[in-house]
Parts: sequence; C-alpha cells; structure tokens
Amino acid sequence: MNGLIQISKYAGMRNDLAQAGGGNTSVKLDNQVMLVKSSGCQLADVSADNGYMKVNYRVIQDYFENQEGAMTEEDGKKLLVQAQMEEGHASIETFLHAMTGKYTLHSHPMLVNILTAREGGKKELQELFPEAVWVSYHKPGAVLAQACYRACKEQSAPNGDSEVIFLENHGLVVSANTPERVIEKTEEILRKIAGYLHASYRIYSSATRIWDMFLRIPQLQDMIVYTTQSQYLSWEYIGDALIGPGRWNHAFCPDCVVYGAKKILCLCDDFSRRDIVDFMDAHGRPVMICYRRHIYIVAESVKKAQEIENVMSFAAQVQTANLKKKMNYLNEDQQDELLNWDSEKYRRMLK
Repeated sequence: MNGLIQISKYAGMRNDLAQAGGGNTSVKLDNQVMLVKSSGCQLADVSADNGYMKVNYRVIQDYFENQEGAMTEEDGKKLLVQAQMEEGHASIETFLHAMTGKYTLHSHPMLVNILTAREGGKKELQELFPEAVWVSYHKPGAVLAQACYRACKEQSAPNGDSEVIFLENHGLVVSANTPERVIEKTEEILRKIAGYLHASYRIYSSATRIWDMFLRIPQLQDMIVYTTQSQYLSWEYIGDALIGPGRWNHAFCPDCVVYGAKKILCLCDDFSRRDIVDFMDAHGRPVMICYRRHIYIVAESVKKAQEIENVMSFAAQVQTANLKKKMNYLNEDQQDELLNWDSEKYRRMLK
C-alpha cells in the first residue's frame, strides 16, 4: 500500500506527468489481488483509505491469454465487472495494469508526448530506448490493454528489473518490482528525452528532489510539492524584486497569513534534511519554498496547493505594486492569532 501511495503522489503532484485526473497506478499484492487507482480520483489524493479499488487481475490475464479475436468495448465492460472485488469505479486502465509488473505507473509526461505525438516519434523513441515496447494508438481501456499484451509478446523482452511501454498519442507505462525503481526509471527516461530535445525539465525534477527529502521527515511525509504555474509566482516577476533581496513578506492580510504561513523557505542547491528541519523548528511547516529560482507549494493535495497558489499570486501582485511604498504588516501577535484561530485552522485543513 505504501508503495502505491508513493508512486501516486510522485506523479500526481507534477504537472508534467499528470494533468487533471489523468494517469493511474497499481500494485499487485499476490498472484490474484491488485490495487488500482479509482476512476475520478487524482493521483496525488491516493491514500491508505481513499482512491483505489481491489480487483482480481488474474481474471483479466486469463482472458487475454485465451482470447484470440479482437476485444469489444462490451466485452471489456463485462470483464471489468467480473474482475472487481468490491463496489466502486475502477479505472478504465485496469486492463492495462493487469498485464504489467508488480508496481506500475501510467503517466502522461509532456516530454514523452512530444515524441509520441509527432511523425517519426516512434523511430526516435526506439533509437533512444531499444528495450522499450511501442504500442500504436488505441482508445484507452480494454482494447488498448489487448494491444499492449500482444505488442509485449511480439517485441523485445524487458531488461529484467523494469518494463517500459510507450503509447502513441498517449503516454508512458513503467513497471518494476519496487516503487523506488518505478520512479527512478521514469526519471531516467525523462532525463534522456530532455537531453535529446535540448529541453529543460529541472523545475519538475527539483520538486521531486524536495519531496524525496520530505519522505525522511515524519511531519512532511504526507505532503506533496507542487510546481507553481502562475506568472505572478515566477522568478521573472518576483525573484529579483522580492525574493532575491529578501523583501518578500506576505503578512499584510489575514488570508495570506492563513494560507502562506509566516515565512518562505529558501533552499540552496545542495540543501539537506537539516535545512528543512531547522526552518520548521523556527517557523513551522513550510508552505512556500524557493529552490533554484522557482517557487513550490507544500500542501496535502493538488487542490489545496492550487488554492494556496491563488492566494500567493495575489500577495505577489500587491507587493510588486508597492515596491516603492511602505506597507503595513500584521505584527507577530496578530499573525499567531490568525494561525491559531479554530475557524481558520478548519479552513486551512480542508482538502
């Protein structure tokens, strides 16, 4: 279960890997039972008591191994009902996950889809990753899973510790025996494609680096690290004017204090666990982090991170408009009163 949560949060918090409710994850508990992300749940929201379904994946495997003809959507609907071991809505990609390894992450990486969506992309990917399997476009669901099953049987065998499948006009599938290897392999693929395309994805890989450090700090293990998208939280807008000179201070209105806490955490390139723990001892849990000239939001969910981003974008615009003016700030006692106010605590906790 912890491994499923780990790969789900890894992909779900990153805008370049999963957009809206896209992407899905799974783990096989034994030779019959699989947990797979539920339909409609965001990856970053998967937890021990939310966001996944239990299915009998052996039912699906047996079907594909014995079915010679083309599968219809109606066949898929019946098979999914037969495989479900509890009430709910399993992801349409349950079929795909039934055919892969122990831990599986299906994501929609921006870098991967640059190539899967272009003419000649298949050849480029096959040259970059000769061990991977390529699957031509099929509608997501049972038909796609059947195409993957056949492609994996026909094309090169996986290299042993992981399996990689590129889906035309769709995305990436990585499976391995451990959640750490799934993440490591996905990052290897993204780095290689970024180098090939001369593209930068550091703002996203940096979010994963911060999050990986969070996993070593008990108070932050359930948090995600969200890469801000707002132009008002870009380095170009606030970096040199506010953050770089140490002038950022969002304590000028109640909402900014409630959603943004007291201080922004600025991390150096080679930050350590101690840097984060020391900040928490002095200022409490970080909400905004500046790292490598980019801003990240720490939150319980993507939805909450986007709420915080909205408030902090407002804060950035107000501060920027007042660069040549003296601002009135709430004092420490006023800030503490807001942060300890029961109604604001409740609003802040809502996911």
